[in-house]
Amino acid sequence: MTSTTHNDTKQAVQSFWLLGLLNNAPWVLMLACATNISSGGVALVFLANQAPGLVTKLTAPCWFHKVSYRTRMKMASLAMGVACFLVGCGGLFNDEISSSTEGDDGEDNNDQSDDDNTTRAQLGLMLELLGVSFTSFQCSLGEASLLALAGKFDSSLLPQLSSSSGSLSLDSYSAVDNDNSGRLESHNYDEGLFSHEEYPEHNNAHANDDDDDEQSTSEGILMKSEKQQRKCITAFSSGTGCAGIVGYAYKSLLAELFGWGLSTIVWSAILFAVAYYRIYCTGLYEMDIRLEEAQTRLDNERCASSAEAEELNGTAVAAEQRSSLEMVTQPQDEEGNDSPTLLPQLSSELTNTTTKSVHHMTACERFQTVLSLWPYTIPLFFVYMTEYMMQAGVWPAIGFPVTSASARGQFYHYANWTYQVGVFVSRSSGNMFTVSLTMLWVMPMLQLVNLCLFWLISVHHFWYDYSLLIMCFVVGLLGGGVYVQGYNRINADMPKELREFALSSASVADSVGILVADISSLFIQSCIYQRNGIDGAVVNCPL
Repeated sequence: MTSTTHNDTKQAVQSFWLLGLLNNAPWVLMLACATNISSGGVALVFLANQAPGLVTKLTAPCWFHKVSYRTRMKMASLAMGVACFLVGCGGLFNDEISSSTEGDDGEDNNDQSDDDNTTRAQLGLMLELLGVSFTSFQCSLGEASLLALAGKFDSSLLPQLSSSSGSLSLDSYSAVDNDNSGRLESHNYDEGLFSHEEYPEHNNAHANDDDDDEQSTSEGILMKSEKQQRKCITAFSSGTGCAGIVGYAYKSLLAELFGWGLSTIVWSAILFAVAYYRIYCTGLYEMDIRLEEAQTRLDNERCASSAEAEELNGTAVAAEQRSSLEMVTQPQDEEGNDSPTLLPQLSSELTNTTTKSVHHMTACERFQTVLSLWPYTIPLFFVYMTEYMMQAGVWPAIGFPVTSASARGQFYHYANWTYQVGVFVSRSSGNMFTVSLTMLWVMPMLQLVNLCLFWLISVHHFWYDYSLLIMCFVVGLLGGGVYVQGYNRINADMPKELREFALSSASVADSVGILVADISSLFIQSCIYQRNGIDGAVVNCPL
């Protein structure tokens, strides 16, 4: 492929980090302003901030492949701006109600004034919830699209290592996990769109006939390529992790330091929408075009090479090439033997789809491909469900003392801040290490242990002070770790033609997990309130 300078890679990584930050910051801002939007119906705000996004991600496999990245980013930017405008307009009605209430001196017009205030309050709330719904749509559309685009860029950053026949691509974590490089007799190095000088081994790999030296060279390139592969997805994940901190800090800073109201705060966030689309256009759009052009040239060269090989070597060699290209190299099985798949089920589910692009799949084939992602989506769903049960159900019921509403609110505030820091740290760690598929499943189980521990603490108070914030930090670490490692493994383990589709489709798992957690948390909080003799639960505890 055509190579560009190292600055292109740096620009891509920086752009994905900023886009991750800007994509999620308005979503977090709306949650931070939830009590300002509807003090008596915070659950409405949370629902409006989840439902449209969930629908977007659920339907993504049906239409994402028909809409370009640029169009989707335009839609997301426009939705972000509209959301901030609507929420700000709704906030004006609340300001008018406050002003009219303060200005009422007589009693003659009280009834009329109350009716007018009720109408304005309802209209204001409707506009605010509609705006929050646009934010949900924007965040989910942007996240699913940018994850797929980051995977696309990471695939171009990844050196493609092949066997001597040029057929077996070892561009997954399993190549490193299995030490498959020791079985390579030789390799070819195909430069990515953004090549680097950090792969000098490819210049003389074939010049050395010593098997041990060749194995060492192959292992070195594999380790470097495995690290190179995760840059863009990790950058985007890190940006989304930082958005949790920035979103809450943005609202707190402007409200407490400058005394801005809801309308002014969210209107100022319209600048996020402008910067969001601008960064995409200047940082990624042109590189994406070059990537497409280079990929087209590479595909043409490979087709020509394949045709020539078939003429020279016969149909047997060509058939072996095609078979090898469709193979997904995966971790070893329990007996230590090389397993051809990540999981036996995954291989069979993908067999009928890896030979065709998403554009040529039927709706049924796309649905089957989405279902085949269960080794990754189940951990994502489970870790999000458990951590949001803690956030929305358990942490609001902890305070020192628990009977004090202000104490509960203070702990909830600090717990969320600490959690967000943990998320940011772990989502930024994707370039430092990788986890096995087994560990990807273990981390949600550990999150379940955290949920049970916090539940017991909230009821029995055997560990009841602010040192609990350490555990809140761990919750953030586990949640962010599953996010970045899960998507990195999808991009590494899936066949190249399915990576973008898989990344965008798998993102629905966390949204479903959050929705389930939001509903369950109503009852979790109610039961904890009941055990601690606290009034104010929205629903009755079923236990």
